Amino acid sequence: MSAVPEVSMLQGLFSGFAAHLGLNLREYQQAQTVIAVTVQPHHLNQAGNLHGGVIASLADTAMGMSGTWHADPAQWRLALTLSLNINYMAAIPPATEVRAVARLRGGGAKIFMASCDLLDAQDRLLASAEGVFKRGRLRAAAAEVMACP
Repeated sequence: MSAVPEVSMLQGLFSGFAAHLGLNLREYQQAQTVIAVTVQPHHLNQAGNLHGGVIASLADTAMGMSGTWHADPAQWRLALTLSLNINYMAAIPPATEVRAVARLRGGGAKIFMASCDLLDAQDRLLASAEGVFKRGRLRAAAAEVMACP
């Protein structure tokens, strides 16, 4: 297995939306990504639990990143979601830390498949997801495009 980069460096890989949600990148390595979020009041649905859209965004982000890691950070790519399926298994109350553990499952040079388990601190399965993604342009190129006026 290749060396895992410093987590503080990795946090900058998130989009504005992921940062807005408060996602916290824990691991980014070959074929696996772990992202966490602590449920805040603005994440709640009308029933007072974590909104399914936040769960979907967490899983989508983790799975997309699981298939774009490279030993050379200059080769890290963006991922485009082609298909996403989520199974919700438990209500998630406020203040819960939810971890998305995403794994690359297969694919080729351009298209890859990933799966994700969403777990609480006791490793209870809260939701699961599967997705199909397309590897996009280099993250460095994307950052340059976003920086242009």
